[in-house]
Amino acid sequence: MHERKILFETRYQLRDLDRGYANRALRVDVSARTVTEVPVDDRMKQLWTGGKGFDLWLTFREINKNTKWDSPENPICFSAGPLGGTTSFPGAGKTIVTAVSPMTQSMMDCNVGGYFGPFLKFAGFDAMMLTGISDTECIIVIDSVEGLVRVYDATDDAVDSHILAEELTGQFARNEIEKRNIAVVSAGTAANFVRMGMLNFSFYDWRRGVCRFKQAARGGIGTVFRHKKIKALVLRSRSMTPAWRVEENLVAARITPKKLTRMECPTVREELDRIIDRWHADPEYVIEMMQDIQERFRHIPKVALDQIQHRTRTPLAHLYHIATFYKSFSLEPRGETIVQVCMGTACHVKGAANILDSFERVLGIPTGGTTADGKYSLEAVACLGACSIAPVVRIGEEIMGNVESRQVEKLLKQYAAPGAAAPAGCAGEEVDHD
Repeated sequence: MHERKILFETRYQLRDLDRGYANRALRVDVSARTVTEVPVDDRMKQLWTGGKGFDLWLTFREINKNTKWDSPENPICFSAGPLGGTTSFPGAGKTIVTAVSPMTQSMMDCNVGGYFGPFLKFAGFDAMMLTGISDTECIIVIDSVEGLVRVYDATDDAVDSHILAEELTGQFARNEIEKRNIAVVSAGTAANFVRMGMLNFSFYDWRRGVCRFKQAARGGIGTVFRHKKIKALVLRSRSMTPAWRVEENLVAARITPKKLTRMECPTVREELDRIIDRWHADPEYVIEMMQDIQERFRHIPKVALDQIQHRTRTPLAHLYHIATFYKSFSLEPRGETIVQVCMGTACHVKGAANILDSFERVLGIPTGGTTADGKYSLEAVACLGACSIAPVVRIGEEIMGNVESRQVEKLLKQYAAPGAAAPAGCAGEEVDHD
């Protein structure tokens, strides 16, 4: 990395998270050239939780009734919630960004993808704010590997995001692998001239070898960023296991069923290896591998999770998160034919509950169960997207509308499917999941 002029810097103590919180926020004032920590107390957590709430709380500490979008005290705030950086919950990688808008002169908020929010959390901060207006173009770097916040002179650096993000990712990563741990926030040249400028959040696509971007595009927040003479905000994260350990994870503790199917024979492992090889054992394609395994075995046996973990080095916790999050995956054998009864509003008011009861009675299984012969599995689903012909049932790949409970037995006979055998020479057994 070439020598840069340092404007100011501050070291900080790295901190582990406590129930999703680092219990502090970071404040960088580019006018006063100061870096300070703002405590996050229990009252703040109870009232504001995180994300947009924390951003607003930090903003209210800084502004007054006369604050405009171009006022030095108008802070740009970034925050992820207490679930930021986990892999169990959708949206947990988002960052919420706020400021007074140059377009509306009121508070605006944007949510943006990428890794900046989780990286900020891993760096030991629940939120951060940028305030003041610098007297020179600058780049702010948060280095959670070194425990350092440093602000550089950026007079000679590019402004446009597609150039600047590539340059800064290469400069602040120690090697090719570490590029994955760099996130760059920038606005670009256009934000100097319009009030609708947006922020670009970079993440490194290691397969393509380039930086890609997510945008915080609402309200002109990039215009505020450039008005403060900030060219980029760089976050260098520590290498992190991208999931909790299974035995410490409440999601894993609640997995249904409590028993996982183990299929132990050479032919199964060979078939699993062929599926994994089809996706080049690439950890970016574990979902596709699991889809193929689900289709082949009608569930995901324990040996499959172990084999994917071994071949791709993906944490087992991450695989369990995927297997339990997506409804299309099952950890226990499913029937050859899936029977789904829509329980959406339109279907519910037309007797979906009675139809579901009829399927349970005829099949002799509860909702979520599989018949002993392996022919059918019964599911209640939120919506099948065919409200105009409610009540709706899906058997296999066919959707049937205007179903009546008295038709259930006839429908099952009409769409009966033969049971599928396990792979030749293999026996499945259930093992306790702990």
